[in-house]
Amino acid sequence: MAIARMPEALRERLGDDGAEGLVTLFESAREEWTDDVLTMAVDRFERRLTNELSLFRIDFTREISVLRQDFTREISAVRQDCTREIAGTRVELLKWSFLFWVGQVAAMAGLLAFMLRP
Repeated sequence: MAIARMPEALRERLGDDGAEGLVTLFESAREEWTDDVLTMAVDRFERRLTNELSLFRIDFTREISVLRQDFTREISAVRQDCTREIAGTRVELLKWSFLFWVGQVAAMAGLLAFMLRP
């Protein structure tokens, strides 16, 4: 097949066996060269991929660290807000409880005064 593309003058000069041998030599050299080029390309790709993955890991670790710090700050702020809110509620509860107890004592004192009156 490749012999048909060979110039006729060269084919006549080399003969059929020589032309076929030359084509076989070129094809084996091409296959070997193709394998070498493919191996080099794969090696370069693997090195580049490894490098990019390493950079991605570093960036990802940094971003996770920043997010973790932000999340910790936000949780701390929410915790402080909740603590303040609970403390405020506690004070309000104690204030109303004290008011209720004072009212109960006054009611009981009035009831006892009414019952113990001669």
